[in-house]
Amino acid sequence: MLKEGTYSARARGMAGFVGVTLTVADNKISTVDLDLSTETPQYGQKAEKTLKQEILDKQSADIDAVTGATFTSNGVKEATSEALKQEK
Repeated sequence: MLKEGTYSARARGMAGFVGVTLTVADNKISTVDLDLSTETPQYGQKAEKTLKQEILDKQSADIDAVTGATFTSNGVKEATSEALKQEK
């Protein structure tokens, strides 16, 4: 069971730091906000929708990397993992 609240973390992406903010409600991740403003528009920022959906679908940081945005994806994965650790 996940504890309700909002949890945020940052991790290194391709061109800078990426940010993840998770909102937990009704024992699940209900909202995912990503800050990919430091990432390249044609790759990193383009992956935002896919990465958000992966987190919501899997309800965890165990997400697949988006082709062409591997460093961004790994940063989002790491930041999501750190945010979920705060929930414990």
